[in-house]
Amino acid sequence: MMFCRGRKHIGIIMVLLVLPVILVAQVQVTGRVVDAQNGSPVLGVNIVIKELQKGTISDDDGVYNFTVPEGKYTIIFSSVNYQTFHKKIDCKETKVTVNARLKKSVKQIQEIAVIGKSEAREIREKAMPISVVTMDELQGTVSNINDVLAKTSGITIRSTGGVGSSSRISVRGLEGKRIGFYIDESPMNDNSEFVDINDIPVDLIDRIEIYKGIVPPKFGGSAIGGAVNIVLKEYPPQYMDASYTIQSYNTHKVTGVFKRNKNRIEAGVGGFYTYSDNDYKMQVPMRKEKVTRTHDRYRKFVLGGGVKSYKWWFDELEIEPALVLSNKQIQGIEEFDIKHAQSNSDAFLVALKADKSNFLMEGMDLDLDASYTYTIYNLTDTASYRYGFDGGITKAVTDKGIGLGEIGQHPNTVDNRRHVFFKKLNLNYVLNGKHSINLNSHFRYSKGVPSDTLKDAVLEYKTNFNSTMRSWTVGFTHEYNSGNSKFTNAAAVKYYHYTMQTRLIELTDINRIPEDIDNTKSNYGISNAMRYRFTPNFLVKASVAHDVRLPSDNELLGDGFIIAPAGNLDPERNTAFNIGVMYDKTNRRMNRFQVEVNGFYQYLENMIRFTGGPLQSIYQNFGKMRSLGAEAEIKWDATNWLYLWGNVTYQDLRDVRKHDPGSKQENATYKDRMPNIPYFFANGGFELHKQNLFGGKGQNTRLFVDCAFVEEYFYDFEQSIYQQNRIPQSLTFNVGWEHSFLNQSVFLSLQANNITNETVISEFKRPLPGRNFGMKIRYVWKKDK
Repeated sequence: MMFCRGRKHIGIIMVLLVLPVILVAQVQVTGRVVDAQNGSPVLGVNIVIKELQKGTISDDDGVYNFTVPEGKYTIIFSSVNYQTFHKKIDCKETKVTVNARLKKSVKQIQEIAVIGKSEAREIREKAMPISVVTMDELQGTVSNINDVLAKTSGITIRSTGGVGSSSRISVRGLEGKRIGFYIDESPMNDNSEFVDINDIPVDLIDRIEIYKGIVPPKFGGSAIGGAVNIVLKEYPPQYMDASYTIQSYNTHKVTGVFKRNKNRIEAGVGGFYTYSDNDYKMQVPMRKEKVTRTHDRYRKFVLGGGVKSYKWWFDELEIEPALVLSNKQIQGIEEFDIKHAQSNSDAFLVALKADKSNFLMEGMDLDLDASYTYTIYNLTDTASYRYGFDGGITKAVTDKGIGLGEIGQHPNTVDNRRHVFFKKLNLNYVLNGKHSINLNSHFRYSKGVPSDTLKDAVLEYKTNFNSTMRSWTVGFTHEYNSGNSKFTNAAAVKYYHYTMQTRLIELTDINRIPEDIDNTKSNYGISNAMRYRFTPNFLVKASVAHDVRLPSDNELLGDGFIIAPAGNLDPERNTAFNIGVMYDKTNRRMNRFQVEVNGFYQYLENMIRFTGGPLQSIYQNFGKMRSLGAEAEIKWDATNWLYLWGNVTYQDLRDVRKHDPGSKQENATYKDRMPNIPYFFANGGFELHKQNLFGGKGQNTRLFVDCAFVEEYFYDFEQSIYQQNRIPQSLTFNVGWEHSFLNQSVFLSLQANNITNETVISEFKRPLPGRNFGMKIRYVWKKDK
């Protein structure tokens, strides 16, 4: 979604765009695949042009779309439990529509199961360690993406509160900025203050891909522990989707999407509004009884649009503007009951995307992403009194009578503004049926303009300075696939380069003289992943990566009030190994049984860790950490109406610094378990589903029960048996029900979370909501022409 004209890359891009080429007329092949017996759409059908060995897979509406050069071809439709369908086509017009009605088949199930796979299963079977959450697991749920991801092996969600609170994804113990966050392969990590993963309505998602240990170079960006890629739905030519959700704690969510296609030009608009009081009860240190959160209101409004054309030289050319407006009160949870401090986060984005098949030569595909983002972050904290949970009131003013606020040691009227330009260029070239190469270039330019006039006036010196940061990541991947599809190997190399210019004042500098910071650093990363299929249903994976993560803007420059700048941070480096096996079988009744087991090892150097201080917190290079663990997952369609699933994860993260930073003194926590990271957790559940359970036609009913267990883990390093400061064990249960009418046009969903009202504490002892409920109604209208 983003692009920037970097000085180091503009020449390369211009050469690519001005090279003389012979333009081959492209024909759009599109259509819809349905069941011949009942007319329902068929998802995951393999559609292939025999002569070109090129194709795609039908989406959840049975719709497919791709381009080919002019000519005569044979198009093949194949899928599990359906007869393979062949048809001759003559592609001489700009658009050819080929619809298919597939007939059921009970023959050759084993062969078809290997050829006609859903896109989700094909991704699971890649050489990299990866988990996929499909639309079937998302549809109808009242919960958010965090709740969905938490059901995946190796994944924990580090939440800090209710709706709108910050949350971090932890993959095998590595979390935060180490984990890449992508939407349709466009990196979003650097916009996490404005777009949280929980903001994306689940109704808009086709699937979620979770990469573990290795991040595909084609994604761009800088991440080392893994990545979460959210793939949004491709809608039919005419489509409308609207939903309303009401949940506990006065939470309301409204979502809407509308799309129309005419003369090969698509236009759409969508957005959502979220409001929550988050007024649940929590335990605080100063009181024996629980107290109600009274200052945690959250509001967010997002509006986006897009225009996509299939008419011009590019196969697809799209422009997308978006607006984000949010407001959040700040809730106290320890000593003080904050009553006035609040923040606003606003962003404006405009993005350009362009795709071109057979760019320059047959078999080469071009993807260009470009964007400009302007963000504004405000924090107001100027109160003159502080209210304790014990009922006490303390006056907090300077000697000039200025309120000191409720959060830190000084008042704040933060006004941080940022301009971000982003560019991603991706070239993929299929050399032949066995070899393909991919080149990715990712450039980002960020200019920060922070301001806090009240803080500067109180301290009597300037504390925030403008900054610029440039980062460039380029990756090259070679993939080999054996002719019989048994063996796959993907080898990749990445190069990282970044520069940062700003001014900083050290907190210990009594003269308050700004120091000029001008950092330039480069590094590299390599990875290799392989997969071998012993049988059509059984395969083995192995991978190794030695990669780098560049420090983020927030880590280097701080946020202007709570987080101090740390301009000299070194990049993190991670060495990761993974080996796993997967068995995946679908029987004649379309019942599926899947088991996957993985073992992993990670060694992190120059670990960047968030540490507290007397006046401000700061990010520091912690040192070295080692992780060793295993995970297992099972999914089973036990019958046509019963689905069972479960997973378990053990991850042992240890401090392996032999000496304290900057000294020869032995490290007292050497080989101790890392705090604030769960080391053992498990999830499980079942789902009952049946069509027309209550009679009639076009109805579908689902009932599901999920449970999650997290073992007790350390809050901080424990140096004594008398130091029992821990996050308690938790076991929670969620129950949900969904019923759809009118051939999945109307959905009604109900859900109860944490039905036993278990006390759940997240990292750093942040209390999470107890028992809560939700209801959602959704209406979908679509038309294929």
